[in-house]
Amino acid sequence: AALLLIICAVLAACSENEVNGTTDDTPPLELTQDLCDDPSNMAVLMDSLGSGSLPSFGETNEELVQRMIDAPTEGPFYMFNLVRYREQAEYPDGRDTDLTGREANALYAPVEFLAAIGARQVFYSEVDNQIDGDEIVWETVAIVEYPCPLALFAMFAHPEFQARAIHKDAGVEKTIAMVTELAPSQVPEGFVPPEGPYPATEEDPAFELIHVQDFHEIAQYEEGVDEPERTGEEAWEMYVANGSAAGGSIGSYPTAQFLVQGVLTGDDRPWDQVQIVHMPSLAGFQALLDVETRQAGRYHRYAALAHNYSLITYPTLVDIPGAPTPGETEPPPVTDDGVGTLCTTDDDCPGTGVDTCLTDGAVAGFCTREGCGSGECEPPY
Repeated sequence: AALLLIICAVLAACSENEVNGTTDDTPPLELTQDLCDDPSNMAVLMDSLGSGSLPSFGETNEELVQRMIDAPTEGPFYMFNLVRYREQAEYPDGRDTDLTGREANALYAPVEFLAAIGARQVFYSEVDNQIDGDEIVWETVAIVEYPCPLALFAMFAHPEFQARAIHKDAGVEKTIAMVTELAPSQVPEGFVPPEGPYPATEEDPAFELIHVQDFHEIAQYEEGVDEPERTGEEAWEMYVANGSAAGGSIGSYPTAQFLVQGVLTGDDRPWDQVQIVHMPSLAGFQALLDVETRQAGRYHRYAALAHNYSLITYPTLVDIPGAPTPGETEPPPVTDDGVGTLCTTDDDCPGTGVDTCLTDGAVAGFCTREGCGSGECEPPY
């Protein structure tokens, strides 16, 4: 499965050697969790970068990169990623391969690089259904928290990371990577998710509805609509206000909001924000869509949005700071022999037979032993 969307060649960090499959083994900066403590590290990094070519799945936003260079230690920030895979992997060096795009991307898996700089993934999900926006059909959503731009760029420039990133380029057909800021939580401290009339069931579980939004500068109401001039964002807020009470009544609430600082790669549209909204079930979502006051205000929505993707997701990871955690359950306990130990790689496991980290590479997993599924492990594994 896919991990995260990160580009190799931002700041032209990928040299011709990387494209040809060889690297200089000396990193410009060692990857540590204290990189953000010293802004002079950016000068060291800039001096080391060579020339190269960008991945085929998007161009880099040089203006945004420069802003990040000018504020190298500000953070944290959140990279919001939309990913679509190639049907078959295409390596830039032309090598023969039978890998699908997903399989090539799975070889990328930079978990240890993220850990080294103090970054972490806070959201991951496959896209179950894209209900708005059809010019690109997305397959994966991932959000990564980075401590500062300097740490991100140091990772990009690391030769071992660059060698790994060729698999991302081979596997990804299209992507949008946005640098975002996490907005303050929209729910009060101590918020308890409400119980609504449409609870999740095994057949109809809760999900996260993701809106990726680009607002008109001035709301574009249809001719004849009696509305004063307002911004697209103001029109969206009016639409939300019309349906907020109905959303609460069915058990829906905001999970998180991210304000887009700029699109780093993959798209030239000026996206504004990402909203993640918790829905208790598809039945509850349909009930919300059927509310008359919400339907009556939809003209504000149409006037507000220049572009929009709305995605139904069933995430395997939601660890966004300040996000409510509905129905969260504790993981099964670690057994006496170490099965169940949280891990991201096999090196995190205790050994003595319990030496395999069971994870798809996208999120943390747990340590196990071969044959566990045959009853060789203690309950509940």
